[in-house]
Amino acid sequence: MGRDTERVDATLEKAAASNYWSEAEAQVVLKAQEASGLSVAEFARRHGLGPQRLRWWKKRRAEEANPALAFIPVRVEAEPSSQAQQAPSGASMEVVLARGRRVRVEPGFDAHALARLVRALEEAC
Repeated sequence: MGRDTERVDATLEKAAASNYWSEAEAQVVLKAQEASGLSVAEFARRHGLGPQRLRWWKKRRAEEANPALAFIPVRVEAEPSSQAQQAPSGASMEVVLARGRRVRVEPGFDAHALARLVRALEEAC
């Protein structure tokens, strides 16, 4: 058995016993899952891992690779008023997150920074 295989096996064993994965551990687990050719559910079952955690880390990695994926769906609750429709193009926006937190975004915001902020706020609670 090679050193890499031993390291992966040790990381998988540690991940199964832990409620917390470091970035490095998650990377090892995700690479092992992808290399296995197994579905997330089957890989998780075979290694005593929670499939939800694997899916969460896969989603997080995808969001980091493409911050536009980090945005959550938007729901319009009421038709905008005629006054709001005539707002200048430099008007700010307000984003209401899943737990009711609000983020006001001014014109010229950095989309990557906003994606990181939204992710951090959603994970905080």
